[in-house]
Amino acid sequence: MKWNQEVAVVQSMRGVAYRQRRRQAVSRIGIALAAIGMGFGGSARASLNLYGVLDVGLNYRSVAGVDPSTGRAAGALALASGNELTSRWGLIGLEDIGAGYKIAFKLESGFAADTGVANASVPFPHDTGSLFDRGATIGVVAPWGTVRLGRNWSSFFDGISAGDATGYMNFGSLANATFQNSSNFKPSEGFPGIASGAYSAANGGLMYTWVNKSIKYMLPDEFYGFSGGVTYGLGGTPGSFSNKSTLTANLNWTDGRLGFASGYFDGKDPTGQTNNPWMRAYTIGVTYTWGALKTGVNFAKFKNPTTGADQNYYYVGAAYQATPAWRLTADWLHLQDKQVSEAGADLFKIGAGYAFSKRTTLYVDVAYSNNKPKGMLGAGSNTSILASPATIGHNQLAVGAGIRTLF
Repeated sequence: MKWNQEVAVVQSMRGVAYRQRRRQAVSRIGIALAAIGMGFGGSARASLNLYGVLDVGLNYRSVAGVDPSTGRAAGALALASGNELTSRWGLIGLEDIGAGYKIAFKLESGFAADTGVANASVPFPHDTGSLFDRGATIGVVAPWGTVRLGRNWSSFFDGISAGDATGYMNFGSLANATFQNSSNFKPSEGFPGIASGAYSAANGGLMYTWVNKSIKYMLPDEFYGFSGGVTYGLGGTPGSFSNKSTLTANLNWTDGRLGFASGYFDGKDPTGQTNNPWMRAYTIGVTYTWGALKTGVNFAKFKNPTTGADQNYYYVGAAYQATPAWRLTADWLHLQDKQVSEAGADLFKIGAGYAFSKRTTLYVDVAYSNNKPKGMLGAGSNTSILASPATIGHNQLAVGAGIRTLF
């Protein structure tokens, strides 16, 4: 989402003239803006918007864990939040300060709509309780580009998500490569550590998606079809600028029909115990749109030089807007494990959505993962089939059906 569609900020107080202008701003945009934007000054034009997503539905997985009575892999049916899109709410604001410059902010928080519980998880080991787990940034939009500070979406995410023809959704898309790759695994943690915790695949996926304590630069809008930027996360370790640091970049281009996307990620050991490179990835993709049909192909590699983890993902996807209401999708994701050849897998997904309006959609998705004897690739909403050694090598069927509304 572009900065000039997202944002708003805080300036210095400027005496009585400031208070008079503030009263005018309150009359225009309401008490919420006055409470959050203590300090809109000058003749600047300011805006504030509340937005969000609610996505809830049924979710079935044929291998969801182990039945304690038999010790065998078993399926589960649940009411789940975020089958396709993570449920969330956020605030975006923008203040035009003149001469082509704007001050902007964005705050976003994810939650489980089936329970009302906040996600409250930060993608760094032993660090939880974040209110705005999906981003908290303030920055400047200028003719030469955008700079934003805080908890940023990574530039790698900007690259890999653009290469997904079906929208980089939670259920059975290219996002499964980001959230299920092995580059965050620490063998000494064993199976419980792989399935959950600081060194789990999901936590690694979060680190690829957001960068704490970061500075992000983005190219200006409408820059000859190019978009992209660089994000640098400061580790904050005394005596070492590189310890716990992250560097990620992307460069995309499109003419409206043909699109190219690329991304790079290099993160040091997030615990700070060493200064070793920990998570590395790069991706390149191409999309093309023929009228109502959008197609895409992508390659992504995820590595961990410390553990030797090395996985390649090959992706093909298509989305077809059959009618103004009906949208059909199909995805194929192939995993090639360069470290453990028997851990390869294939993921297939088809989906359909019916839009009642621009805001509300009913959807159904069916995915199937075909795993080699040591494969752990799960179907569905970014979930690995791994719950214990008993589930490794199992194929998985996943079905999600629900309703989503935007506000």
